[in-house]
Amino acid sequence: MTLRGRDVRVMPEDIRGIGEQVLRADDPYRVIGEQLADLVDDGQFAGLYEPTGRAAVWPSVLALVTLFQFLEDLPDREAARAVVVRLDWKYALHLPLGYQGFDFSCLSYFRRRLVEHEQPRLVFETVLARVRALGFLRKRSKQRTDSLGVIGAVRELSQVELVSEALRLALRALVTADAVWVERTVPAAYRTQYLERRSDYRLTAAERQAELLRVGQDGAWLLEQLAAEDVGALRGLAEVGTLATIWQQRYERVGGGVRWRDRTVDATELIVTPHDPGVRIGQKRGHVWWGDKVHVTETIAEPPDPDATDPADPADQVRFITDVTTSPAPSGDGQALGEIRDNLTDRDLLPAAQVVDSGYVSGKHLAESAAAGVDLVGPPLADTSTNGFKLADFAVDRAARRATCPAGQVATNWRVRTERDGSRSVQIRFPAAACATCPLRSHCTTSAGGRNLSISEHHERLADRRAEARTPAFRAKLKTRAGIEATLSELVRRHGLRRHRYRGDAKRHAEHLLKAAACNLKRLARALAARQQPPGLQLAPTGARP
Repeated sequence: MTLRGRDVRVMPEDIRGIGEQVLRADDPYRVIGEQLADLVDDGQFAGLYEPTGRAAVWPSVLALVTLFQFLEDLPDREAARAVVVRLDWKYALHLPLGYQGFDFSCLSYFRRRLVEHEQPRLVFETVLARVRALGFLRKRSKQRTDSLGVIGAVRELSQVELVSEALRLALRALVTADAVWVERTVPAAYRTQYLERRSDYRLTAAERQAELLRVGQDGAWLLEQLAAEDVGALRGLAEVGTLATIWQQRYERVGGGVRWRDRTVDATELIVTPHDPGVRIGQKRGHVWWGDKVHVTETIAEPPDPDATDPADPADQVRFITDVTTSPAPSGDGQALGEIRDNLTDRDLLPAAQVVDSGYVSGKHLAESAAAGVDLVGPPLADTSTNGFKLADFAVDRAARRATCPAGQVATNWRVRTERDGSRSVQIRFPAAACATCPLRSHCTTSAGGRNLSISEHHERLADRRAEARTPAFRAKLKTRAGIEATLSELVRRHGLRRHRYRGDAKRHAEHLLKAAACNLKRLARALAARQQPPGLQLAPTGARP
């Protein structure tokens, strides 16, 4: 398909006359139509289309409709219908009253183009660029970050369903790619058995174990056939790769057969559904979900200056989302900090201070943020070791390579070790004989080998932050963090962030970005409307529905 341009600045007279009569001056869609009609231009999407072919629906329209549908949490069918029947949408889109719309599938194709051309951030960045151009983003401002678990668009599967579905999807992909090879190599009974969905409903525990072994044997046989023949294209199918990974994670070879693994791989790598291999199992405070995790960063609105003589601009109190980062569900919050900083640095939006919760704070993360020029403001986790005497109770002199316990015993072993993340730590051991006769042993350790300490290279930085976190001044700083909870709630309630609509890592990340862009567009429209209001009128709550 190829592009056909249109002048997005021109509003048809028929929709202009009706819109000005029925839409309030501060209606978000009226504000968009009058001040943000040129937010997106067809030329921005030229690289997503072929130079020749059938004329496509204007991507500028599809981009705005996509934002509108996420702004109101509508499915594709309802969004496509709204383009035809809703006056406010037509006013915002600069479409004539008689515009007949487009098929709802065009929205899906538009999102697919963004993903396939590796442009998932295009719409989000376009909205954010306009926010900046209008003066709502200030350099080196304060920002805050928090995460939310998002449920994938998949059903939880039992172990039998997991391996059976992986085998079914792989076999179906093989039939589609090379039906001749499948018919020649795979017995008809095998195809009949595994090309249909299977369930372990009403099976006994013994029957489930037998089914797991049988499916495991059959899946291993299919993988062996693919490995034995010169069919590299078939082995390269994504479904076959998923099958091989699941078999490696769930089964192990025993003689000429397979058996179920007693212990599976680490949860961060464990595939739990072949329908979306990137989905992982996450757990936080007893809540378990299948999906991923999204990290949202937004600006912090500065409180009005009580000593200022001029009235505060209400638009300055509007917050905007500056970054959206997607990470695996089981990953720690702090693991995403580096990517978040890189994203903000690339757009020259790195904050002077980043307010976070305790999941993002460690000695290593404090040091990395400080090196990037960011003050990471957040309460560190307390020392939760089971020992009565904590690390802070020991006197440690790094320069002298000396450590003394609360009982006055000096450590006899001091060793520096490089950790897996590249950081260095000090491993300290106290003599076992001295610990065995120590009167304070019950408060210190139960190990027969004596007390051991592990001190990271950032220990002093973390200890200083723990001391600072107990001061009233630091607690006052943290008060601004609570606002990000309201933004996450708004994204969940108004824009459907809690559950994914689409499957696949790239599609899920693009979905997060589009929902955040819709939220920013709504806030931008409100900020522009606030600038036009007479002094004294209050800005509506951020989460107000348009």
